[in-house]
Amino acid sequence: MPYDDPEINDPHELVGIELPGDPSVTREMAAAFADEFAQLGLTRAQILALYRRAEYAGAHRAWRLLGEREIARLVDESLAVWGSVRRVVVDATDTGSGLEKSDSSRSGPDFSRPDPTEIPLRLFKRS
Repeated sequence: MPYDDPEINDPHELVGIELPGDPSVTREMAAAFADEFAQLGLTRAQILALYRRAEYAGAHRAWRLLGEREIARLVDESLAVWGSVRRVVVDATDTGSGLEKSDSSRSGPDFSRPDPTEIPLRLFKRS
């Protein structure tokens, strides 16, 4: 089936709708965007730039409705929580804790005592 021509009864067709909201809903949505952007590792300037871009419709609408000052405050709150967290991808075995090295021949950090500011992402190989 072509991408631009979905079947009429396709249950997986993406459908977007606009829901009414009030300022508190807009503020919560803007905070969720800020958290997500901060978790991706973006800087304050990068996050604020995304809110200003019309291509990011939800974030941009929140920026227009709440204003620069309120968005900057939300971004600062998110960065205070998520800005100092480093993400580390660790290969792990299916039975392992994810903190041991999967290949002892590779050099790298010692995962026997993880840094509490790092959140390991466990990736498992399927056989």
